[in-house]
Amino acid sequence: MADQPTGWLGKLSNFLVPPSRPQTPVDTRATNTQILNELVASFEESIPRESVGSSMLFNAHFLIILHPDVYEERENAFPVIVNEAVNNFHTIIKAQKEQFKQIAPVASSWYFKFGGGREFGGETVNPEDVKVVGALTGILPGNNPVQSPDSVRVTRRVKQTNRYEKMDVDPHTFQHIDFREPGAFVVKFAFETQATAPKSAPAAQAANPVAPEIPRNLNANTGLAQIDYYIAELNKEAVYQMRDREIVVARKEIDNQHFPNYLLVESAYVSNPHARIRFNDAQQTFQIASFSRNETRVNELLIPRSEPANPQWYTLPDKAQILLNSMVTLHFQSRL
Repeated sequence: MADQPTGWLGKLSNFLVPPSRPQTPVDTRATNTQILNELVASFEESIPRESVGSSMLFNAHFLIILHPDVYEERENAFPVIVNEAVNNFHTIIKAQKEQFKQIAPVASSWYFKFGGGREFGGETVNPEDVKVVGALTGILPGNNPVQSPDSVRVTRRVKQTNRYEKMDVDPHTFQHIDFREPGAFVVKFAFETQATAPKSAPAAQAANPVAPEIPRNLNANTGLAQIDYYIAELNKEAVYQMRDREIVVARKEIDNQHFPNYLLVESAYVSNPHARIRFNDAQQTFQIASFSRNETRVNELLIPRSEPANPQWYTLPDKAQILLNSMVTLHFQSRL
């Protein structure tokens, strides 16, 4: 004790070298900004890797894996993070529009699913970690495809190299991750596209429009309308010719196979039945009615649900995009 300075000398020593204080532990848990940055990095990195020629491709499906404690803490901020991520995606796309002539994603929406887990892919998930798994489309958790493949092709940042790498992931890898339904978000694409200008109608027809007649003798390869559809979780496209005045859109099941006027869609996201499309002879227009508890949209407009026994019909434009449960896209084109 005799070696310690006392009096004014001790005070001067404390002034020049303040006594040590216990340090406050640094909070290293993942922040909202960190989650956002990882999402944006996964999206931006995918553009040069996935794009081909003049067509821009990019990751549209994302799984965000957090430590369970961080998941609980950040859950209320997930919608804001998703909104900010999509805004960043649009900014990135706009900045690269000169390089690519067209935007050609293989999905119809951005899909985000958050989950909590303590381990993923052989790596421990710590509170400071944010693991983002990205894919063009069809990441399994929450998609419930008809048949689960043995592996799914994804990209993720490898911890050892800190680089994004393409890899096959066994679907069982996700089984211990708690993907809760409140942590799932779907945001439909809203790109600025150059639409083809409609042809001008003849002056006489414009002045006195006449409703078109239904052709009585249709070619075997044509119909009243053509429906090109895309199934997001299977990355599958198909074409359906509407030859009947009324058709039913339903999930592809054995019990539906014998109905000739059914458009059968191989997707767990399509209800049974999901909707009906008809040509109204009296009004000379196409109409649609939705029966699904999941949403049906026509050109971004939500169509309310009705009962199959009492359908509520809504006018269907001659050219329209019909979105079933945010996962199956129908491109409707009248031939009349």
